Amino acid sequence: DVARGVGSSIPKHLLPFPSHFGFDIAAASIDEVAAKLNSLFQELDLRWQYKPNISAGVGFANANVWSRAARRHQRRKSNEAHDADKGDEDEKEEEPALGFKVQLLMGKEGSGVEVEVRWLLGRESVLFESFCGMLKRQMGR
Repeated sequence: DVARGVGSSIPKHLLPFPSHFGFDIAAASIDEVAAKLNSLFQELDLRWQYKPNISAGVGFANANVWSRAARRHQRRKSNEAHDADKGDEDEKEEEPALGFKVQLLMGKEGSGVEVEVRWLLGRESVLFESFCGMLKRQMGR
């Protein structure tokens, strides 16, 4: 926030990309939102660890695994895996393209839940922006 200079006269396209994104959800409790968040991330091909005692989790994705094209590609890959025996291939550990932290907080005046997403790792701002958009859409349903 400091680097972006709130209220400055510098054009936005010259400022660094924001490293956090927040939105509100009209839900009864943090536990409901956490359950929905965990089920969403289990469906995607990413590493996710949620800690209920601090209402926060950290995740890592090797690529854009939430887009429709990525889900189709994953489905095709799993179908091919059933057709061919892939026991000889070694899976390499890749450097994640995106690292993020999701924090769940009670909304102001006790209404709803505030979701805060922090960008921890990666160089592609478009990937982080896409992830935040997907998360907001899916959690709003």
